[in-house]
Amino acid sequence: MAGLGSLEPGYVLVLPHRHVPSSGDLSTPERSLLHATARATAYLIERVFQHRVLIVEHGSSGKAAGQAGGGCITHCHLHLFPVPWDTDPLVMVPPDAHPVAGLNLLAEAAARRQNYYYRSSLSDGGYLAVGSELVSQYARRIWAEILGMPDTWDWAAFPYIENCHLTIKELRRDEAHMRERLSAEILDETLAAYASNASRYAAATEEFAGNSTLPAQLDELLAATRGVVLDAGAGGGRDSDYVAAAGRLAIAMDASAALLTELTWARDFSRLVADIRSIPLADSSVGAIWCSAVLLHLDPTGAAQALRELRRVLDPDGLMQVSVKEGRGIRTEALIGTTAVRHFFLYELQELTAMAESAGFEVVKAWVEEEDSSGKTLQRWAKAVVRKSL
Repeated sequence: MAGLGSLEPGYVLVLPHRHVPSSGDLSTPERSLLHATARATAYLIERVFQHRVLIVEHGSSGKAAGQAGGGCITHCHLHLFPVPWDTDPLVMVPPDAHPVAGLNLLAEAAARRQNYYYRSSLSDGGYLAVGSELVSQYARRIWAEILGMPDTWDWAAFPYIENCHLTIKELRRDEAHMRERLSAEILDETLAAYASNASRYAAATEEFAGNSTLPAQLDELLAATRGVVLDAGAGGGRDSDYVAAAGRLAIAMDASAALLTELTWARDFSRLVADIRSIPLADSSVGAIWCSAVLLHLDPTGAAQALRELRRVLDPDGLMQVSVKEGRGIRTEALIGTTAVRHFFLYELQELTAMAESAGFEVVKAWVEEEDSSGKTLQRWAKAVVRKSL
């Protein structure tokens, strides 16, 4: 949201829906998404307003215990302060702060019911001070001095409403770029989670869940098609192994090389490291495509691009089954047995089929069902079987 006290256009607050004193009190997935959103928004502000952005949080986890920490409202919020490009990014770092990598120390401070001060930016890492006795609106006071307006730091006394309106107008005009940046941020984090935990994830997905409908659906796809089967988003290769066991040639394609090479399977199949939005295969070169729980890592723009690529490589007589988690918005979860975070874009069935049709597919059938995810939790899935439109 555009923040009151907007001494300079582009001043923004990023905050979670859930009420907590600081981002350290959020779950790991929530905290990750909050800070990813802040970075994506900062990128947009820098692009639109041509200012460096310094991101500050006055974590208020110790307020209930009477600690002062420089914050003014006891609800988690990140300040995005636009400053001139030549501003020293360390100017908002308190003397007792130290460099930190990642966000785990924020959670540790919150667990100890301590206030903290955290400053990050797109150009350098984070700096953290825990338990500092900072004056109220510490960062805003420094911001006002940077802008040559030292007496106007109090947002309640100097709200600068017109700058808020200008912030909204200009950022909304370029909102698509922010969404693109956020999608890239969270996809990178998802891929990093898989890459750094490939062995654990591959082992956890080596077998189908007990209530899985996937084997029967694979059987139907294989019975109705001929030729090579592309397992688009193969993970550790479980589904490709199933296809190979049925006597079909399979290509296991995934963006994570670590996942594709983690497990050794009894049957042979090809492994291809590639982005589903740019598939290095010839036109009409595969007879069937199995795209299970893959497009959910992409926003609608990326999913549409992937669907066009999948259509390109599918034979005119072929079929594809695609599945995504059903719902609306973005869901963030920790990877099985780890604190690494992955993100999911949820799609309603009507949205999935509309995207497929826009990409040049004809929907053969579509449905919603409940089935365990790789984390063995029951979730709703939107699924469709499609073929190329004539």
